[in-house]
Amino acid sequence: MATAYILMMCDSGMEQKVAEELALLDCVDSTDMVYGEYDIIAKIIIDDISQLTDFILSKIRPIQGVTRTSTLIVAKD
Repeated sequence: MATAYILMMCDSGMEQKVAEELALLDCVDSTDMVYGEYDIIAKIIIDDISQLTDFILSKIRPIQGVTRTSTLIVAKD
């Protein structure tokens, strides 16, 4: 089991829609809209860290409104 935080920049006005789409994904534990450089932070809990890249590329980045992501992998749970 692995945990990561995905920081996302979104198109202006798309933050709520992106957060709703993220909430539908199985590996997404929580989402928060934040102020600052990024718009949304999502906590991801995934069975195997080797699946994380595919999850980001196939599930998160295709969401309409997501313009950039940055991934932080938890060093120790």
